[in-house]
Amino acid sequence: MSTLGQPQRILAIKNKHLGDVICGVPAFRALHETFPQATLDVIVSPGSRDLIAGFDWIQNVIESPRKLKGLARVREEWRVIWAVLHGGYDLVVDFTWSDRAMWYAALSGASRRWGIQVTAGSRLKPYLFTSYGGKPDRSHHVMEHEREFLMRMGIPHYEIHPDFPHTPMEEESARQWLLEHGIPHEKLVVVHPTSRWLFKCWHDERVAEVIDWLTQQGWVPVVTCGPSQDELKRARNIVSLVKQPCHARLGDMSLRELAAFMRQARFFFGMDSAPSHMASAVHLPAVILFGPSQVQRWRPYGDQHIVVHRECACIAARGAELACNKTQIVSCMSSIRVEEVTSEIQARFHLAA
Repeated sequence: MSTLGQPQRILAIKNKHLGDVICGVPAFRALHETFPQATLDVIVSPGSRDLIAGFDWIQNVIESPRKLKGLARVREEWRVIWAVLHGGYDLVVDFTWSDRAMWYAALSGASRRWGIQVTAGSRLKPYLFTSYGGKPDRSHHVMEHEREFLMRMGIPHYEIHPDFPHTPMEEESARQWLLEHGIPHEKLVVVHPTSRWLFKCWHDERVAEVIDWLTQQGWVPVVTCGPSQDELKRARNIVSLVKQPCHARLGDMSLRELAAFMRQARFFFGMDSAPSHMASAVHLPAVILFGPSQVQRWRPYGDQHIVVHRECACIAARGAELACNKTQIVSCMSSIRVEEVTSEIQARFHLAA
């Protein structure tokens, strides 16, 4: 157990995937509420600033280096190192267990350096962190794991409330778009069927069937996707397979705009990806298809969500998500039937007469 003391400058590190950053917000907030006198800076992954910028209790959001080459990469690395060296931190909290985060903690000069886990990566970790947690219980959600770690460090127990920064300008833009297209928010369903990992996706034809079914039931589905070419290609194919008239916002929204759009909707339908956690953070009920992931650890947090899940044979056999072939739709996802998904939606959501 660490001695809490009264830190004046705190650095939290969560330079992982977009969904991880969203899941980190309750832990960041717990640090702020435990040490309200301290300023809190956060290091996140490239492109994820919008996920936490706007919380007035976070002083600075630092994006970790982008994957560039040559001198541009050196400049990126030095930008972050300079910020860490001159941050004046007296407490650094690493939520990633990455070697990069370990070096940030060491370079900070902070007298207290907490690491959520030191059993993966460099063997220097037990010596460079002054306090650290243990291996996660895979039956606990990642947000619960982070709470358990902070409580081990001495932080009081806190309730977990996923959150996303306020987006008033983007929400007004979303309302205007819905008005222009004649879409009442009480009928809006945000459908985000893509992921940068193909192995987390469902078959395009089945997604299109669900979209058609939603329309037939009186809902107004709007298909969204990220800006990557692979996701755009997949989303466009899904829209082309839909037989009913279908609205789409493909690759044209920032993370803040997507969150604002979700705030106008009745529910969300998608895969195991960052937008599912975003739905939880904006308090939107979600229907999520889950296959090759540890469902208890990575499902959107809260009882309001529906998870249609198949056990992953790869995880069962080898105990790790990395065992799956990420270049194809895997068998556990293929075994989910359209009728199961529509039945879950029908049982939970009803349009007003």
